[in-house]
Amino acid sequence: MDKKPCNSSQDAEVRKGPWTMEEDLILINYIANHGEGVWNSLAKSAGLKRTGKSCRLRWLNYLRPDLRRGNITPEEQLLIMELHAKWGNRWSKIAKHLPGRTDNEIKNYWRTRIQKHMKQADQNNFQQQSSSQITDQASTSQAPGMIHEPMEIYSSPSNQGHQNLEPFPNTCLPSTAIDQSSCDNYWSMEELWSMQLLNGD
Repeated sequence: MDKKPCNSSQDAEVRKGPWTMEEDLILINYIANHGEGVWNSLAKSAGLKRTGKSCRLRWLNYLRPDLRRGNITPEEQLLIMELHAKWGNRWSKIAKHLPGRTDNEIKNYWRTRIQKHMKQADQNNFQQQSSSQITDQASTSQAPGMIHEPMEIYSSPSNQGHQNLEPFPNTCLPSTAIDQSSCDNYWSMEELWSMQLLNGD
């Protein structure tokens, strides 16, 4: 005799893909009458060709009556950041402190919003620190103790107060550009020789 298979093809078939409105109503009515219970048994007892995990996620994330809709508020965001710093990626535990929010919703919000902004902020801080270090290195590359002062322009003493200077009287400079007739105290070479002869030098 041929052995019959333990499960028929109809029983072994598991439906995948989006949930229909009819399936949602079956799940809602069953949980309203019998409670949640064990999800694998619930799926079979309710007549749904879904896995227990699929029924649980559908109920918790979309169908339960106390589910909170709408965007996460700034207060909820601060609480998520605080609890994540304390417990890490324990989303189910974090979700218990945010009524109406699911662990899957909180996890997606963390990865797409908070974590993304934190990485961007860290990158901006790194760029600012790098630019400040380059500026500090450029300022300290000069020799220590060097003081840059404006250069003074040297002025010759002969140019200072030249308008108030007058030539000495009876003085003649030995210059070829000076006319001999204009200088009374100019001695010629012959006169110097004759004076030396008289003095017996």
